Amino acid sequence: MDWHYIQDELKYTFLHINKGFLYTAKQLFIRPGDTVREFIEGKRVQHYKPILLLFVLAGLNGLLMHFLPVEDFIYKPTPDTDVARQQKIGKEIYDFLTKNYALYELFVLPIYAFCSWLAFKKFGYNYIENIIINCFATSQRLIIGILLFPIQYFLRESPYLVLFSFLTIIPPIGYTIWLVVQLYKKQDLGSVILRMLLFAFNITVFILLLFFIGIIIFAYLIKAGYIDKQLFIG
Repeated sequence: MDWHYIQDELKYTFLHINKGFLYTAKQLFIRPGDTVREFIEGKRVQHYKPILLLFVLAGLNGLLMHFLPVEDFIYKPTPDTDVARQQKIGKEIYDFLTKNYALYELFVLPIYAFCSWLAFKKFGYNYIENIIINCFATSQRLIIGILLFPIQYFLRESPYLVLFSFLTIIPPIGYTIWLVVQLYKKQDLGSVILRMLLFAFNITVFILLLFFIGIIIFAYLIKAGYIDKQLFIG
């Protein structure tokens, strides 16, 4: 290995990002549904690998979240010991999520894919293809979040930061709807809309199910002595 090796590696990395990463990101904004359908049908040479794309974008998104003091607006100082203790736990959970955001997105990906497969099964795509669809949809959402980050950073000391952060969910929802409608443009629009609502319902049911499972596991850990219940009840 010599300097020529390094030069070739850098050239390949730059070209791969430019021709793969940036190309895919652009296509997801100008023709999202068509891009996903073409990828599934085999037109993949110019595209970045969808799972890798999701992992890279989620990692970058998690990194940027560290620069936004969102927790300072959510977890206010308080003289109440119990409230302060619960806020500390909430902040630790937030910090853990931002540090492991890429893993979180990869964890929920199969759940989203299963929910969309159940909702759109009639339209022909199998479970693995739904994983790819959700990879691109999530990547599109993450790209929007990254593009909006400069505004959030500018508002980092403003009381409107949290409000703006909540409003940033609107563009991703709009783009996801566009992606799905374009992906299934040969299907009846009314049927597509109904299945999008079914997908949202499936996600809600799974979230509630996971929430209740988490409560049961948490209660068991406290009862078994793995977690000190005094941390929560004072």
